[in-house]
Amino acid sequence: MERSEYESMYELEDIHWWFVGRQRLALTLVEQWITFNPDARILDVGCGTGGNVQALSRYGKSTGLDISPIALDFARRRQLPRLLQGSGLALPYADNSFDLVTIFDVLYHRWITDDTQALQELYRVLRPNGWLLITDSALPILWSSHDEVYFARQRYTLRDLRAKLSLVGFQQRVCSYANMLLLPIFLFVRLTMDWLPLANNIDQQGTFPGWLNRLLTFIRSLEAIWLRLGGALPIGSSLIVLSQKPGGD
Repeated sequence: MERSEYESMYELEDIHWWFVGRQRLALTLVEQWITFNPDARILDVGCGTGGNVQALSRYGKSTGLDISPIALDFARRRQLPRLLQGSGLALPYADNSFDLVTIFDVLYHRWITDDTQALQELYRVLRPNGWLLITDSALPILWSSHDEVYFARQRYTLRDLRAKLSLVGFQQRVCSYANMLLLPIFLFVRLTMDWLPLANNIDQQGTFPGWLNRLLTFIRSLEAIWLRLGGALPIGSSLIVLSQKPGGD
């Protein structure tokens, strides 16, 4: 990503409906499924500008890792104590180091040239019974120039990602699409943005008036409530999967 994209992310990560909604959805599952000990260790792979590292710090000692020095420059502005540059394909940590690893919309990235290798690394650094939380872009039909801007490699189906997780050895606890309620809007925007200027403007971060930003945040929060109640969404523009590394004998 260009520096301007990281700057936009840093400025909007705590207020924009997309980031806020994704974080609420993720933390809903974290709080529902995971019990942390006082010295729990948490790793956010591909931490970007650090908003999720900051949010995860309420549960334990959270660490952010990103391959981009530009992203880490912005993350350091949050005064986060544990940030490191590194690749998701070769995590610079010992085996069995973390209780929770998160990877928010990163597995699909071009820098992750082998997503199976990345999942194997995530598995390796998790302690037995440790947790992996993944969010990512879904549905190949939604591919557009937006994905090019964010250096995407592909968009996943839930079936494909579940198969990869099973192959590595993860036990899946929650598997769902996300952004189902907003999918009609996403379909319109992504399928027309390359030739319709209005749709392209809608897709850009930070162009929403306050009332619309609050409305979209509320809609995404409804999905978090549904997942907390044990439901799952059959389709959506994103996906979320909470998996667990099996315990030792």
